[in-house]
Amino acid sequence: MPRNKTIQRDAAMWLLRTMRTIRQTSERIAALYPTNVMETPVHLCIGQEAVAAGVCRHLTDADKLFLGHRTHGPALAKGLPLRSLMAELYGRTTGCSHGYGGSMHLLDLAHGLPGSSAIVGGSIALGVGAGLAAKMTAQNFLGVSWFGDAATNAGVFYESLNFATLQKLPVLFVCEDNGYSNVMPRAAHSAHDIQSLAAQFMPACTVDGTDVLAVYAAAQDAVDAIRTGGGPQFLHCRTKRWMKHQGHERCDLPENAVDVARDCPIHKLEAFLRDSGLASAAELVALARQIEGSIDDAIRFAESSPFPSPHLVEV
Repeated sequence: MPRNKTIQRDAAMWLLRTMRTIRQTSERIAALYPTNVMETPVHLCIGQEAVAAGVCRHLTDADKLFLGHRTHGPALAKGLPLRSLMAELYGRTTGCSHGYGGSMHLLDLAHGLPGSSAIVGGSIALGVGAGLAAKMTAQNFLGVSWFGDAATNAGVFYESLNFATLQKLPVLFVCEDNGYSNVMPRAAHSAHDIQSLAAQFMPACTVDGTDVLAVYAAAQDAVDAIRTGGGPQFLHCRTKRWMKHQGHERCDLPENAVDVARDCPIHKLEAFLRDSGLASAAELVALARQIEGSIDDAIRFAESSPFPSPHLVEV
């Protein structure tokens, strides 16, 4: 999939703002995590920001996005307020799940986040269920199943692709493929090629998940096809995980070494913006500083919010 060279400034700046918000928030979480202010496990998506931004730019609040355990990036891109995320990580009542869910169980009905699952592959059938609900009620929204490469080994993956195709459901399957199931490389856990397998059921596209313009273009084609009655679509995004599977430390697997010039989606987009004259270097610096201010505000909000009581509350 070639890059979209005709992207407008507003869309490109939205992509950059979204990726920078995800990156800078993740970096702040990584710095705070060793201080024990967060009891929840965290699965950071530093290096994978292009997938979240490029896909979610084409989704509306009505579209239902179901996530797995690596939630922060897609949730923020879908519209989850930064304050709401940070308060949830701090276990406070003002968090999106009132402090009871933590990092892997984010909820924001207003922005089309009905819930996320810590079970590998647990999000896949839920997106299909949302697509079935849209069809049965004649409503104009998409179900979006978001998962990693390891989840394609689960039986529910095949069942979901089959059912979505059989019923011609409005479902977008997004495989955020960082090449690892925890520390196990894809070649050691999967005997199949993900795109080829998916293509047996529906149109399937593999895209460079470190290039947000490529993801943006491929996602636009897929979403447009679904909205015009084309049935389910599959988007396979090959990306790069810079961090360990869980926690605040950088990945130390020698075969997963990071080359910032080659692997950083933010670096690539900022270079494109400067080279094309869509943004100046000063604008890019100002944007990063503005986002840092928003993160500071979200942390203050979380720190000043109360802890939940032992009694469960209704969401």
